[in-house]
Amino acid sequence: MTTVVRVDERVDPRCAERDATCAYGTSTLAFKNVAFSLADGRRILDNVSGSYSCGEMAAIMGPSGSGKTTLLDIIAGKKTTAYTGEVFLNGSPRDELFARLTSYVPQQDILPAHLTVYEAVKFVHELRVETAMSEREREEAVLQTLELLGLREIKDQLIGDARVRGISGGQKRRVTLARGLAGGSQIVFADEPTSGLSSTDAETVTRAMCLAAKRMGVIFVTVIHQPRAEVADMFDSLILLTSSPGRCVYNGAFADAASYFAAAGSPVPSRANPADFFLDVITPGAHGERSNHFAALYEEKQAGVVAARVAALLEAPKKSPMDVLRETAKVSGLSPEDVHESPIAARFATQLRVLMKRKLTITRRNKTGLRLRFGVSLMQGLIVGMAFYGIGDKLPVQQLSFFFMLLQMGALANMAIMPELIETRLQLKLEQSDALYSSGASIVTQSAVNNALAIAGNFITSIIMFSFSKISWSNFGILYGWGLLSFMTVTNYLRVIAAVAPSPSESVQAAMPGLLLFILFNNFFVNRATAPAFMKWLIYVSPMAWAIEQIVTGIYGENAELVALYGYDGSDARTVTAVGVLLCEMAFFQTLEIFLLKRTNAIVR
Repeated sequence: MTTVVRVDERVDPRCAERDATCAYGTSTLAFKNVAFSLADGRRILDNVSGSYSCGEMAAIMGPSGSGKTTLLDIIAGKKTTAYTGEVFLNGSPRDELFARLTSYVPQQDILPAHLTVYEAVKFVHELRVETAMSEREREEAVLQTLELLGLREIKDQLIGDARVRGISGGQKRRVTLARGLAGGSQIVFADEPTSGLSSTDAETVTRAMCLAAKRMGVIFVTVIHQPRAEVADMFDSLILLTSSPGRCVYNGAFADAASYFAAAGSPVPSRANPADFFLDVITPGAHGERSNHFAALYEEKQAGVVAARVAALLEAPKKSPMDVLRETAKVSGLSPEDVHESPIAARFATQLRVLMKRKLTITRRNKTGLRLRFGVSLMQGLIVGMAFYGIGDKLPVQQLSFFFMLLQMGALANMAIMPELIETRLQLKLEQSDALYSSGASIVTQSAVNNALAIAGNFITSIIMFSFSKISWSNFGILYGWGLLSFMTVTNYLRVIAAVAPSPSESVQAAMPGLLLFILFNNFFVNRATAPAFMKWLIYVSPMAWAIEQIVTGIYGENAELVALYGYDGSDARTVTAVGVLLCEMAFFQTLEIFLLKRTNAIVR
């Protein structure tokens, strides 16, 4: 078994030797003349080039507005708006397999609160490492990654969030890095991984990256803001950018930057943090800044050297992404023949299995959410049930309000699904952008579990209400069956709103007009006999209108006076039409949700 150096061992990570028995990083990264401008023509980033080799720790620094995150997003393949320039992986232009060989660590740690550290990392490993391996082998691989980042002792702790007690911010950052490494990424892009951390946590996180780079051969390309000296010393190379527009002022070894600045007449003062001093010198508007001087000096002294370095890397023997994936599998002791050529490593069945397992685990552990969901369903059933206690002994015309309330309670109670869907949407989008799984697999698992919970809650409310009503139990099947069809149609409508709404509060506001139409034109308040001619079409759209008509005609079909009063039709053909309409509306809303989830609320960079 490979000896693993722990991140919390106080050793200089720059002295760590590459472990030939476990190193899988063999890739190079190069980019030429990368530039970006806004739609109004403002230049944000101006022709930056660079190259990195396996095992390199690379830093990108600069003042606000210098385009450092823009540069990172472009070379990471995450930029969603147009830019210019070329990016190469192992000497070839990157292709659709680039995402399988890289991972992206955003500024915020978007992690499921109810998973343990081990489960969060294993989730990525199961989706990224597609080849067949035993559960014991997979566990050992995940534990080695956790050991490397100093997380093994807390592997069984929940990650947590503002409501769930969990691990610290620095530990969460290392969990995010562990997820990036778990699938055998050749390159990890990290956007300000030390932002918001204490100086001690920032040093620990950087040491974790450096150990992984040196021992595994992984390239780390990191945007970092004013690192302390101990952190800066762990980086091999540095790109310094000035702003207005973003131009390169230095591109070379981090250790040589101080002498470069000194030779240009800006020596680092004694006892000063070199990183802070560099930024002071190149920030436009700062006291004593020389940004234009260093931008011109870069073109004179370094631009040609950088271009030659990039050219030499592009002339080296090339390896295809599939060659790299097979090599990585072989180093990990897996079968290279099992690696298939696809943007997503895991097959669709594996995606469904892993996603479903995670969703069920999170749902089961979120006891507060379950208690709230089913507690509300119970209270709704009790309150409305008691309000209609003994309604079965009343006249049929008086019982219609009970049927309406049963349908309405299902519609309104289901609004609780929208905040949860919106809260998990960002996490799912980020994971899909890293090619962990397809949007189809995500939608299937989310819909299956959420719909099952919604139906269970609705059943509790319905059966309690019906118990208090004293209506004959022989009619429960008719009442609940049509109520369920209406409920699921409204559920799918609310999922459409959740797919596009920017926030939970706005989703409630956006859903209200449609719900109002469903409830108002429900063939009870406004029915075919009373609706204005130009508004009557809304009755044919409302799922509640079809349901309440079929409930009344199914239970009181022989009451001709009641049926005529509301303009109901109890024929078999009408029943078939009602089923068809509700199923079509369900399918329409589900299809629309899938379309909107793919096309809206995308992560824009």
